[in-house]
Amino acid sequence: MRLIGGLMCGVVLAGMVGTTLLSPAIAQTDDPCRNPLELPRISVISEARAERTSTKFTADELRTYADRVDPLPTGYRHFGFLEMDRRIRVQANIRSGTDDYKNFCYSPETITVTISIAPTVYVPGEFSRTSCPAGVVRVHQLQHLDIEEQAFRDLPARIKQALQSERELRITLKARDKKDGRQRARDLALRVAERAARQLDSDIRIQHLRLMSAEAYRANLAICGKAEWSGLMN
Repeated sequence: MRLIGGLMCGVVLAGMVGTTLLSPAIAQTDDPCRNPLELPRISVISEARAERTSTKFTADELRTYADRVDPLPTGYRHFGFLEMDRRIRVQANIRSGTDDYKNFCYSPETITVTISIAPTVYVPGEFSRTSCPAGVVRVHQLQHLDIEEQAFRDLPARIKQALQSERELRITLKARDKKDGRQRARDLALRVAERAARQLDSDIRIQHLRLMSAEAYRANLAICGKAEWSGLMN
């Protein structure tokens, strides 16, 4: 998410020279202590919960909370807050065996990554849910959510590509035993997946900042008029 050309070449050569060339290839495939000929099978599953709206913070508390969780450059301001609870889980199965020196060895056979998100939109608690300011803040945060949802759709392909490119998932490694090997394969795949997710976060950061510019902030405040905001968001 390349071996086709290589596999075709191997088939042609095997057909030319008979079983002499084919047997060593089979032996290497069956020997878990030699470098695997194929990548592990990788699948990425997405699970998303519908967003919920929270009014647990006052405007001042919300601004303080948002600034702590997501510091912004000078000139940018939070307008409400969107919190994405994203979790990445990994399951891994391995091929394993013992080499000539009795060392336990393994290589990843299957990797399953599950990504889940649960978004929460925070609106200042001073405003009634039916007020103009509460509606404006919610709509603004849903714009941020649109960016995150598109990233969530792109993330499985990013993670799969990163896992397929990770060298240590393509070679045989050593471990204490099968349990240790599975844990090592899982931990490595999780690090790769989380790194891919952080890179995507970085790539979409500029889109979020466009929504938090001083101009965008003033435009949102103008929708309801200053009296509606009662000075809470100035």
